[in-house]
Formats: sequence, structure tokens, C-alpha cells
Amino acid sequence: MPGSPSVPTFNLWNEQWIELECSEGGTERRSIQQALLQAHEFMSIYEPSPLVVVDIHRLLVAIVQAALNPQKNADLKRLWQTGRLPATVIQDFGAQYVERFDLFSTSAPFLQSGDLPLQAGKGDRIKTVAYLIAEIPAGTEITHYRHGAEDAQVFCPACAAAGLVTIPPFATSGGAGIKPSINGVPPIYVLPGGRSLFESLAASLLRPDYQPNMLVREQDEPWWLRRPDVKRGQEVREVGYLQSLTFPARRVRLHPEPFGAGCTRCGRVSQWGVRSMVFEMGECRPKEAEFWFDPFAAYKLPESQGKDKPTPIRPTLGRATWREFAGLFLLEQSDTADPKKKKIQTKRPAVLNQIAELEIGADLPAYPFRCIGMRTDFKAKVFEWIDAGFDVPPALLRDERTGLLVRESMDFATGCAGVITGAFREVFGGKSRKQERRRTLKTRMRDEYWAALAEPFRHFVLAVAMPDHQVLERRHWAEAVVEQAQTAFSRAAAATGDDAASLRKRSQGERLCQIRLARKRKEYLPDE
Repeated sequence: MPGSPSVPTFNLWNEQWIELECSEGGTERRSIQQALLQAHEFMSIYEPSPLVVVDIHRLLVAIVQAALNPQKNADLKRLWQTGRLPATVIQDFGAQYVERFDLFSTSAPFLQSGDLPLQAGKGDRIKTVAYLIAEIPAGTEITHYRHGAEDAQVFCPACAAAGLVTIPPFATSGGAGIKPSINGVPPIYVLPGGRSLFESLAASLLRPDYQPNMLVREQDEPWWLRRPDVKRGQEVREVGYLQSLTFPARRVRLHPEPFGAGCTRCGRVSQWGVRSMVFEMGECRPKEAEFWFDPFAAYKLPESQGKDKPTPIRPTLGRATWREFAGLFLLEQSDTADPKKKKIQTKRPAVLNQIAELEIGADLPAYPFRCIGMRTDFKAKVFEWIDAGFDVPPALLRDERTGLLVRESMDFATGCAGVITGAFREVFGGKSRKQERRRTLKTRMRDEYWAALAEPFRHFVLAVAMPDHQVLERRHWAEAVVEQAQTAFSRAAAATGDDAASLRKRSQGERLCQIRLARKRKEYLPDE
């Protein structure tokens, strides 16, 4: 590691800190420059925390977007055909901005405020480095699978960098005066995949017309162009796209110290460690600012244009990610029942619209995507993260009619879920000491039903994109949904008891479900 024992340095452009998955198996660490120049040789970014995967992906995309600055479809298609990032362009970018990637720079530290001293100063609001990583408990945060005192945490520079890059996409509210980052309560981020890291990055580059609206494009200031200090609580009304990918939502200054031991997060021995830091409110957007649509997030739009704002699709308690498939991946659904009104219910990530238009990778049977998010209490508490992969046929990204078929099929499954929960409540309802247990059984029944449909839905999505198969696949889907609904109800009913009254109610409920599910199936398949 460069630098003397008394002068800490760790430049992310040159130091190996990004874990990448090799095509033949295993992982290797690379610097930012190496990761970009060798992106075609590696499969993907690898990290124990999927949140860090999102952050590193967005950082690499921001750098490549700035270096290449694609303006037309031809620029992106040419890059895709080349099969690798242009070495000269990446090296020129590094030569110009390498100093802005030094984690411990005295004047311009990466994603930190250079006006703060490198060591703790009088009056600084000191926090432990554990505040950088969501899965490591700090303060009053929820303890997940990592236990131990937060004061004992000492991160190597690589893990400290991994925590820093989580701030732009995942910083949440955290008490009085602590506001979230540019996307508010973090959404589910949709990351394009591919056969290599290069394809993932290339599919994530955006032409200007697919980037979020901004008032002045010429003032786009990613981290390497802006001033190297972050003002506490400063409101920023005008934001550029690249600026959003490196948005400094926290005012941070790491305090490196000689270490020479194993990092408490990754276990690697490091010359320098980080135990404490300044960590407080950074920049934010004012409430009255124009709503920011992140191109890697999906949104539910208000029914009418008024005071209500769009809502990002986020992880929801008890709701599997695949149930958000329509909002995340399908073309916007419009309600044209009233010819004077056009009500758009969802808005998928803009990056998907560009992929569909360019037909990049159209030779693939399906586009791979990775969906990552974290569920919070809309404030500082992090309950869980989600990490789900989806293979989406190109036809589903482009064809509104096929997308509508998938939406109808999801509505059918939702209707059948309502049938079994309604029947269970109707048959086993009433006032008794057993009601609490039966409410638990009803919740478990619903969860088991949706869990059982995950694999059939994956098969349905892949097969229904072929027009010749749609009639048959609709029938297969209907059979799978009805079967799983009946099975889930029977299991829950059997757990209510084996006395005569319970058995009689079970038989009554199963018959009720059979009749109502048949009715739902007829509505879904009216031609049968």
C-alpha cells in the first residue's frame, strides 16, 4: 500500500477494493480502473451485502457515463458491438480525476467533506464506523445476524469505501434534521445484468432523453467535479443525473489510524483502519422541488394530477418481490375507460425503456435483471434487504399486449388469494379463544400460497412471451393458481383442529373455495 505509516492513503482508482466474480468461478479484487478495463473478463460485482452491489454498480455507471457521454443510439450500439470499454477513454478519465478518489485525502477525500480534519476535532459529532453498514447494528438500530459492540468495529479502507458508496442510494431518515437521500425512502433498484460486467454496465448507460429531467444539464456535478466539501443540511434544488448517482446525503469524514490487523467486517489485514468518523446530515432536496425519477427505480403514479406525488416501488412486509413484476418490468398500464382521462398506474425504470428501444442483447432468450432494496420503517430502522433475480423475455419489455396478459394473470392470482382468505374468515370466523391462532393460520396460508406460485410464475413469464404458447400457458397458469389456492386452504383448515365441528367447517370451506375458485377461473378463461 502506498504511503508512509504517518501519511494514510487509499486511492479507490488504483487500490484493489472491488470484489468481482470470475467467469471460471471464484472472486478477485480490482481497483475502479481495473474493474472498468477488465469488465468484459468478469461476470459481475460480488459482495456479501447486495446494497453495496447497487452502490458500486451506480458508481461505475456514473464514471463510464461521464467518460463516454453517449448521445445517440448509435453510440450505445457501437459500444455493445465492441464488447469492452475503450481503454484510452477510461485511462484519460483516471489521469484527470484520480485525486478525487483518495479515501484519506487531506483536502478532497472521496465522498467526504474536505473541510473537516483527518483526525477528530474539538466539537465534531463523532460516530462509530458501524453507521456506514446497514447490517451492522449501531446506536438504536435493529440487530440482524451481526452481534457485538459497535465500538469494537474497525473497518479496512475497502469496507469503509463500501459503506460510503451506500449513502447516495440508501441513506434514510434518522431523527430530527436527518433527511433521506435524493430518492427518499429507498426504492427497489433494478440493475440490468448480462453475460459479463461489461454488458451490465453498457446496458445501464443512458442517452440524455432517458435521464431524469433537470433544469440545467451543463451544471451536472458528480463527485469528481463538485467542490470537495459538504455543507450540513444544505438544500439543492437543481440536480444533474451524474450528481444524483454520487449524491452526498451525509457529511462524513473518516478518521484513519494505524491498524495492521484484520478488518471486523471482511477479516482482511490492513495497514490502516477506520474506527470513528464524523457522520451527520449532508445535502438534501427541498420538499417543493420537482419529483426525482431515478432511472433504475419503478414508481406508482397518483390517479390524478394534484398534491399527491409518485411513490417508488419499495420492499413490503410479507410481499414477495416477484409480485411487483408488473410495476417493475412491464410497459405502463393505462386506464382508458374514460376517453377524457388517461390514468397511468405505474412507471417502470427508464433504463428498461431504453433497452427495449435499442433491442440490445435481443439475441438473448431473456434479459437478466437483479432487483435489490431494503425495507425500513420509513425512517432509520432497517428490517431486511431483498435481492431477487428475474429473466425477462424481450417481448415483455416491448409488447404492451403481452404485458397486459401478464397483468391479468397476476390479477387472477390476487383474486384467488382473496377467495381463500375470505372463505377462511367466513367459515372459521366468529368470537372464540381460538381466533388469534386462526388469524395466524390465515396469514400463513396466504404466505404459503404466494410462495408456491413463485416458480410457476417464473415459467409462465418465460413461456407466455411466445405468441403461439399463450393460450396453453394461460391454462397452465390457471391450473397452478387454483391448485395452490385449494392446497393452501386445506392445509390451514386442517390445522384448526380435528374435532367434529372443525372437520365439518373444513369440508364446508373446501366446497366454498372450490365453487368460488371455479368462478374466478371462468372469468380468467371465458372461452373454456
